[in-house]
Amino acid sequence: MNNIKLKFISTLIIGIFCFKSIAQNDILSRSIINDSIIFEEQDGIVAVEAEFFFKQTLAELRQWYITSKNGAPKIGRDDDAQHCYDASNNAYLEILPDERVTHDDQLIHGENFTNEPGKIGVLSYKVKFNTPGRYYVWVRAFSTGGEDNGIHVGLNGTWPEHGQRMQWCQGKNQWTWESKQRTKEIHCGVPHEIYLDIPNAGIHDIQFSMREDGFEFDKFILTKDIDYVPIEKGPKVIVTHGVLPEPFPEVKVPSYFKTICGTSVETRCIAAQDFHIDGTNFYKNGKNWLAINPKKYEDAKTSTVFNFESGTYDVVFVGVGENDGKSTFTISINNEKIGSYSPELTQRLFEEGKKFNALWKNVSIQKGDTITVISKIGSDGVEWTRGRWAGIVFTPVGKGESIQNASSTYYQN
Repeated sequence: MNNIKLKFISTLIIGIFCFKSIAQNDILSRSIINDSIIFEEQDGIVAVEAEFFFKQTLAELRQWYITSKNGAPKIGRDDDAQHCYDASNNAYLEILPDERVTHDDQLIHGENFTNEPGKIGVLSYKVKFNTPGRYYVWVRAFSTGGEDNGIHVGLNGTWPEHGQRMQWCQGKNQWTWESKQRTKEIHCGVPHEIYLDIPNAGIHDIQFSMREDGFEFDKFILTKDIDYVPIEKGPKVIVTHGVLPEPFPEVKVPSYFKTICGTSVETRCIAAQDFHIDGTNFYKNGKNWLAINPKKYEDAKTSTVFNFESGTYDVVFVGVGENDGKSTFTISINNEKIGSYSPELTQRLFEEGKKFNALWKNVSIQKGDTITVISKIGSDGVEWTRGRWAGIVFTPVGKGESIQNASSTYYQN
């Protein structure tokens, strides 16, 4: 009898959990506005947040979901991390599930990829144009690889040739504005070839549809200026009718190290604070770094075991720039030095980012090898650095450069 009760309770708990997940996913795929809210073009430009669609159709195979601090979808495969930080309005859309993450994953036309626009995951936005004519389309997207970097744009239920195959190649692992069209000859896209011709003044439906699943969509701009290039989060969103909902809650700055570690399922990471520190002269500095107290020590040394797959990697050492000198770091494998470097100076007290890292390519590492880090403090002649560092990233050969391109996400003035 007790076993029957236990099974019943377990089944009930699982059922409740599944119901909550389904309900949460359903909420995150719904529009948060209706078709009474109309965005307005003024002086030849209009900007709209991706999550302000009034309608989503053809969502049986793939569906767009809102990700924010309020919630994130759990839909099948979705290997990459959330990217709310630095998203305009603190939220973005992603089309899920993301079944084709790498080139090795099976490409299924009409399911995880469609070169034909308007067939899967169609989003609609109402925009009032005061001035008809040609508008160049810019989209702010977050791409982590080569299989999540394309989308189509259309107008009033039509999908003109110059709205097809928007493509991103540059600016991986960060929110990036782009306006290029992929062609057979130029896969990374041709500038000035993504545009819509607005036939007359008035209200029109601007639409986007899936090209590749896993695409992350933050905001779009239509501009009559062929030379316009958006910066940061782009211009303000203007509505001519209706009231927009309150902004999504702000997301706190994530660890730069954790951000680049989450850019690929093939990346392996060892955080600095996962290294042994007893008797090493290092101490834990905050939640992310190891550091040296310069009043006590000039250098420190620590080691750990590489417990990942044997192979050849690009190795990224994630250091921290400081404003009172340059620390020096030496990294070795089984006591064989692979390199030394000193992070650049920063004008801030300390800062993380690509320019403070070191990269060694084509490094052979075996499971069970010992990874050793030696840190030495530096000085500007007045103050001393603390030899701060965040960790080591091991990524497939050829990806060491690209995974570092996340924005510098931690600094202090």
